[in-house]
Amino acid sequence: MDLKDFKLDRLKPDTIIKPFCCGDTDLDGFLFDDAQNYLKELMAVTYLLHNDDVTLAYFNLLNDKIAYTDVDKNIDLFQKRIGRFLPIEKGGFRSYPAVKIGRLAVHQDYQGNKIGHQILDFIKNNFVDNNKTGCKFITVDAYKKSTRFYEQNGFQFLSSRDARSDTRLMYFNLESISD
Repeated sequence: MDLKDFKLDRLKPDTIIKPFCCGDTDLDGFLFDDAQNYLKELMAVTYLLHNDDVTLAYFNLLNDKIAYTDVDKNIDLFQKRIGRFLPIEKGGFRSYPAVKIGRLAVHQDYQGNKIGHQILDFIKNNFVDNNKTGCKFITVDAYKKSTRFYEQNGFQFLSSRDARSDTRLMYFNLESISD
């Protein structure tokens, strides 16, 4: 499916959201009940992929960081997983800038068409090509049922601490695709 046939718009306070159902009550509810409040409170920005009739997909982004406390509060493990990407001569950091994918959902009629993969590629490339504030990683608290999808897109688990949780903290290193 070619996403060029659809429009990508940033949600605004007066946006009328077109029909959407991904089959997950939480994700559907966020779009219709919470997304504009998150925007108003400057907590997250939601983007809608749509045509004249339907919202094909949506995702929202917010600021985040990866800190050593996210990796089992183990600074050595943190440096092994994350710090290796940054210059040693700088003395290392205890946290690094990231952007978090707060929600990503595809309308149930369009699932299975690699739309989620295309959206992740768009986000990755956008933060490499248009990185305005400094952002080294993309993070996501992935539902357990979605971790395989994120792994297929280059995301890794940050910690084993959440292995039994309903969500897993995962990250993608943007440096892996930058020139």
